[in-house]
Amino acid sequence: MKTKCLPLTVLTLTLIAAASCPAADSDAKAKITTAAKKLAEQPNYSWVTTTKEADGSPGRLSNIEGQSDKNALTHLSFAVGGVPVEVYLKGTNGAAKALEGWMTLDEIAQTSGTAAAVVKYLRSYKTPSMQSTELAANIKDSKEEDGVLVAQLDERGFRDLLLLGVRQREGQEAPKIEDAKGTAKFWSENGSITKYEINAQGKVITADRNLDIDRTMTVKIKDAGSTKVEPPDEAKQKL
Repeated sequence: MKTKCLPLTVLTLTLIAAASCPAADSDAKAKITTAAKKLAEQPNYSWVTTTKEADGSPGRLSNIEGQSDKNALTHLSFAVGGVPVEVYLKGTNGAAKALEGWMTLDEIAQTSGTAAAVVKYLRSYKTPSMQSTELAANIKDSKEEDGVLVAQLDERGFRDLLLLGVRQREGQEAPKIEDAKGTAKFWSENGSITKYEINAQGKVITADRNLDIDRTMTVKIKDAGSTKVEPPDEAKQKL
């Protein structure tokens, strides 16, 4: 019985395609890593972050508008429950103003449970350069589609987004995550990231309830090189 052989041209093309896939993935990941690094090298920039659930509803926080400069000073403005909040951060130190005057993060954390949760979020806040660098380090595989870099993420790359707004009461076990998966998309110009989007899906199990999460965060970066972060004197005194 004779064995049919693939024509040489078909066999050659098959081998080339198989060999090119890892190279394509490697090239896409390298582009993401380089673009994240270039964003981190910007002297300053601004951004807008939006978060949406699967049904299209916004996240617990409103849109976040932010600015960051080379002095590691970050300014954020957003709303909690319709109340506008303005924040300046430098490292883990910070000052914020809501209905009253400027207060340190420590002072705010003592006022209520909601305020303490917001302060915890702010202390761990990642600017776009920090977050995109973290995403690049947690890519499982990646590819380029129509100029957009698309990556499958390790859980470490999207865990924070899954747990956004999930509270852990004192004495309770840490929330558990099951069936988790996450993806990220990156857009860039002149080699630097201008926009990225993270989608996180999974089940979050706490002591009192189970949550099915399908959440998307979009970050748009603008005004690189022309952004200024200038806190008022009252905020400077609290930093």
